[in-house]
Amino acid sequence: MQNQLGENIAIFRKEKGLSQEKVAEYMSVSRQAVTKWENNISRPSSDNLIKLAELFDVSVDALLGNNESDNAKIFTNITMSKAPWVFVFFSVICVITYIVASSLLNIFSFGTVICMFVVCFPIQLFMHIYLSNAVNRDSFTGIAGFDERIEYNYIEVKKMLVQIDLHIGIQSSVCVFLLCAINCADLNIGWMNGLLIMVYSLNFIITILINNYRSINKIYCKEEDKKRAIKSIPVTVAYILLLFAGIGITVLLFEFRGIENNTMPAMKLSGLLLVGVSVATIGFFIENNNIRKWSENDIPYKINKISVVSMFFCLVSYAFMCII
Repeated sequence: MQNQLGENIAIFRKEKGLSQEKVAEYMSVSRQAVTKWENNISRPSSDNLIKLAELFDVSVDALLGNNESDNAKIFTNITMSKAPWVFVFFSVICVITYIVASSLLNIFSFGTVICMFVVCFPIQLFMHIYLSNAVNRDSFTGIAGFDERIEYNYIEVKKMLVQIDLHIGIQSSVCVFLLCAINCADLNIGWMNGLLIMVYSLNFIITILINNYRSINKIYCKEEDKKRAIKSIPVTVAYILLLFAGIGITVLLFEFRGIENNTMPAMKLSGLLLVGVSVATIGFFIENNNIRKWSENDIPYKINKISVVSMFFCLVSYAFMCII
């Protein structure tokens, strides 16, 4: 029972979106005392149990683990929607439809099938299974950006993952359908597949960023973590824009200059793209580390000069791509 008490205190605290410091302040105890309660090193007094129950808006029995239904509702009230499976099924139908129709019309393209397959299976299907596992099993360690050292409101984290999963399902199905429809119509637009994949990839990332931004004040318990997350959003957006700008420039130059693979011009463009993306990535990680230090220490925020230099060299690399 005592082991369950510590676990329940942590669960109800995170469900309410409270940090250990906030609970300690309300209880008029030290944060270390709350930590010991949650780790079952010590046990709160009877008076403190009553105060904790009032704070979490639950009964003392629920806090002690005597009321299983109250405990269970925390984990069962957030579940994955079945809609993403419908979108996966729709995407599979589109893939099969294209293969059959294009074969009958003698316009089959292996490249188109690869594009549709990648969107449908490695991305849409895998992401749904991956996020469902996180939500259903309360296992978030594999989620990008998750840090076990940070205190989260796990109920809000689950809600965010459910929304991301739904949006990815919709976007993936739309992309696969358009690939199927445009290529079955045999419109002879060679660059359309590449454009659709780029737009889809950009929407994919924007969906995750927007959902993260909207949930910042809900999923983080500590103010410094909220500050860090908010400040990191513009840096991430700038990095993504630089990344897609480089890819877009490369695709356009290959298309309009008629550059073929495994040629010297292709190698030059690819090399410059790699240099640009590499220096942008270095600047991205340096600036994120700068933001982390700023959020942990009460100091004025200043953009790291190395990050600015990295962005400048990235843009110079892209400029060389256009003039060589």
